Amino acid sequence: MLGQFGGGQFSTFKNALVDLAVAKLGPVGAEMKKLVQDPVYIDSVLAEGSQRAQTIAAETMKAVKDIVGFVHR
Repeated sequence: MLGQFGGGQFSTFKNALVDLAVAKLGPVGAEMKKLVQDPVYIDSVLAEGSQRAQTIAAETMKAVKDIVGFVHR
């Protein structure tokens, strides 16, 4: 960055930075727009993540109850 923009005008760096941001973030915005149009897919991803989290939490809670001495149901 210093080799390319060091000692130069800030406006030159700013323009290059804007171009880079648009190039890198543009696809993210496009994907977000696509996902917003598909709430069924979003719900399925959330449900799958919830199930995985519950599985992990259940194992952790069993270990906690064993340590504390709670009776399991």
